[in-house]
Amino acid sequence: MKKTSLIILFIFSFLSLFSQQKNYSSTVFDGITFTPISGANIYNLNTKRYTFSDNNGNFTIPVNVNDTLIISKSIYRQIIVVVSKKNLDLFKEDYYLYYKAILLKEVKVISLNPNYEQFKRELVQMKLPDIYKNLDGIEITEQDKINAEYSTKGPNLLRNTALSSPITYLYNSFSKKAKIKQLYSEMLQYEEEIEKVPSKYNREIVSEITGLKGDKLMEFMVFCKFSYYDIIRWSEQEIVNTIKSKYFEYQYYKAQNEE
Repeated sequence: MKKTSLIILFIFSFLSLFSQQKNYSSTVFDGITFTPISGANIYNLNTKRYTFSDNNGNFTIPVNVNDTLIISKSIYRQIIVVVSKKNLDLFKEDYYLYYKAILLKEVKVISLNPNYEQFKRELVQMKLPDIYKNLDGIEITEQDKINAEYSTKGPNLLRNTALSSPITYLYNSFSKKAKIKQLYSEMLQYEEEIEKVPSKYNREIVSEITGLKGDKLMEFMVFCKFSYYDIIRWSEQEIVNTIKSKYFEYQYYKAQNEE
């Protein structure tokens, strides 16, 4: 009898827990471009269930009050949401993810032969533009080629300088390895700025400047098309000025479309 009572109690507890579960729907956006993020992973730490956002950033997952959701995608910093009754009562709630990686400005990468000897031969044999044919003294003699070779014999005050070995200098300056070092150095400069992005540019700031709210605010922020690199580089005043300038463009754009 006691065993039967325990089984009945367990069943009622399970049904009670199940009855509290609701489907929780929301949307995941990029915090700067305000475009929907597809393929974001939404994981319920309590129930071990998960789902992914669709092409419009929407997702639905069963939850109980006090469940913990982890919303993440590879290049973004994850956010943790503890589901409250307020969350469940809202018709729909939006979440914004920000890049976790160090971001760089767009760069032009030139592919060079990684082999130094091949690089040296290609540079020495490189044909000069026709304009140089009419200039006196523009030619590479045998002695010039000998001087271009990097020699480690004997004392040389100019060793490891551009004058000592122009080819080596160019290779060390423009090779893929040099490019990577340069980019890494730039990454370190912006490391701390990445953390400031959400506080420098967000819905509250834009709404205060423009007076826009709701869907109109979202539409305007998508219209702005700011990049992470823009927000990182700009000061707070530059961001405010740029938002105002973009708002005038937006108003003109809307007026043109309504005609």
